[in-house]
Amino acid sequence: MMKKAIFLFIGLSLLIASCRKEQAFSRFNTNLLLPLMHAELGMDQLLGDSVFIPDPDGSLRLVSSYDLYRGKINDLFVIPDTQRVNTLSLKTLRLADQSKVQVVPLFMIYPDAAALHGQTATIPAQSITGLSPIPVDASAFFKEATLNSGTMEIAITNGYPVEITTLIFQLKNVVDGSIIQTDTFTNILPGASQVKIIDVAGKKLYAQMEATPVLIETAASNGPVLIDQFAFTTIIFSVKDLKPQTAIARFPAQSVINTEETVVYYFGKAQLKKIKVKAGRVSFNIVSTIEEEMEVNYGIPHAMRNGQPFAETFTVPAAPPGGSSTFSINYDISGYEIDLRGKDPTIRDTVNSFYNILDVTIDSSGIERNISLEDSIYMYVGLLDMEPEYAEGYFGGETFFVGPETIDIDIFGGVSGGLGFDNLNFNLVLENGIGAEGRATIHQLTSRNTKKGSTVALSGSGINGPHLLAPATYPPLMPSVKLINLNESNSNIKPFIEHLPDKLDYNISIETNPNGNTSNFKDFLTDGSEVVAKLEVDMPVSVKVDAITMTDTFDFDMTSIKNGVNIIEGSLNIVSDNGFPFEVQLQIYMLDGNGMIIDSLVGPANNLIMAANADANNRVISPLRSVLTARVDRARMPAFRNTRKFLVKAVIDTPKTNTNYWKIYSDYTFKVSLTGDFIYDQNF
Repeated sequence: MMKKAIFLFIGLSLLIASCRKEQAFSRFNTNLLLPLMHAELGMDQLLGDSVFIPDPDGSLRLVSSYDLYRGKINDLFVIPDTQRVNTLSLKTLRLADQSKVQVVPLFMIYPDAAALHGQTATIPAQSITGLSPIPVDASAFFKEATLNSGTMEIAITNGYPVEITTLIFQLKNVVDGSIIQTDTFTNILPGASQVKIIDVAGKKLYAQMEATPVLIETAASNGPVLIDQFAFTTIIFSVKDLKPQTAIARFPAQSVINTEETVVYYFGKAQLKKIKVKAGRVSFNIVSTIEEEMEVNYGIPHAMRNGQPFAETFTVPAAPPGGSSTFSINYDISGYEIDLRGKDPTIRDTVNSFYNILDVTIDSSGIERNISLEDSIYMYVGLLDMEPEYAEGYFGGETFFVGPETIDIDIFGGVSGGLGFDNLNFNLVLENGIGAEGRATIHQLTSRNTKKGSTVALSGSGINGPHLLAPATYPPLMPSVKLINLNESNSNIKPFIEHLPDKLDYNISIETNPNGNTSNFKDFLTDGSEVVAKLEVDMPVSVKVDAITMTDTFDFDMTSIKNGVNIIEGSLNIVSDNGFPFEVQLQIYMLDGNGMIIDSLVGPANNLIMAANADANNRVISPLRSVLTARVDRARMPAFRNTRKFLVKAVIDTPKTNTNYWKIYSDYTFKVSLTGDFIYDQNF
């Protein structure tokens, strides 16, 4: 900054003096006059943090820029973390279709068949009761099951040489003796079959059942027939389409949950058609009470990357008996382009609609498991940490507030005094990196000088608004730029700047789509989109300076000088060739380790560095040399030895005899050299 640059020669002189003395003092033992430092400073050193550009005539322009606000896409458009909690009960659960075969040989209903086996005889009509139950072992199907629906099929094929006129049977559970069904077959001719279908909905079946022939009646044979005691009637028990409410069984592999849903996401007022994801993840957290491993297939058909939709498969471990299992997994979704127009945009084109598919399949382990339709899966599915690379749709009428905020401005390096500028010219620049119309309103732009306590609010026709911002274009991304020029004719920019502010307070609002959906859902954002508000300075360095005061401090430690304790007295000679139209009154103070002033090297008398010689057009024609001497006599040496810092104070003025503005040219320089004149103890 200005103060650092103008006093750079002072700080360098003291530091270089220290280094040079280390090398030279051992060769001299009395009065020494040493060249210690030489420097040449231009305007770029005097205001080191600013940019100076020469005009064709060689005069300089000051160019600088200060960001008021620079909002990236994450500041402007946030995809909120969205997590859905789905409580999914088993919608379907089925048992495998299976069959069991039982036979009833002839000798069981016609005991004489054993004695007549192989002979021809007439079989009389039979009416038999009290037959032993026929075991029906369904353990291959299930251990127990309470059924929502299903059928048990009993097929009887008559293998006897006589007609079965009546067969009444009863099917019951062995465990609790509960009767499942009682039914009657009639008039089954030899070699013929008859089928009864039992609806078992609402019934509870156990693996061990009994089919008891309550009554079997057969007709007499039509004359003699060949007797085969082992001829049998076949009873086939089949279970089909069993869908239990609950069961302990060896469940076959099956899909138990299959859903397609369209989830509507909330993006504030934005109505999005698509998003390309820069970063993000699909998160699954699952709690299951199902005592069997499950395979989960999850897909987002309209999320595409490299031509392939998002689809993932993972396995959820079986729950322990009476307990639950938990499972978590995340999938990177970066690079996917997600169509948010719903399941079938060609039929119903909507917005913010996220179509996804979930299929849950039970894996068959062949082990008996206790599973019911009351078992459930708690599935937390989330889109988390989403950052868009590109988003398209209609962003609505959102309003972004830039401020109220305060920034530091260091054009003047915190100097005090009076500084006047000729032909001030500033631009308030608004850059719109969003592919949507905008409207900016400047509610406040105030400069403050915290040292003076002065405040100037910017006003005038140049600042009035609101200001319409055109949309950016893409591809490639080209922000629109709105320049709001602020000059002395359309604003109070002169007092706004000339009280030398060090703070800037601002409050700006930017509204998107003030005229509605003019893009027809073609608003866009990219990861490079920014909304920028900045203040640009571009003005000639043409100034009047009135007692501009600058101060700075520099470290100093005499103990670092070799044999410094032998110095009796001395002086520093500051020789300047000033090529600027500024005169400088220079004061240098010695500070102790606590920062307290203990003495001065250069006081308020005889401390003037003269301004350069100028012509009638205020153009410097030649530098002017000034010599200042900082004397350290024997009485001041103790204070000099205790000095830890130097406080340098400079008061700068343009010539009092000329009240015009002074242009500064690129060939203006300030040359300074420092010599040291020291007297050492003769014994050194």
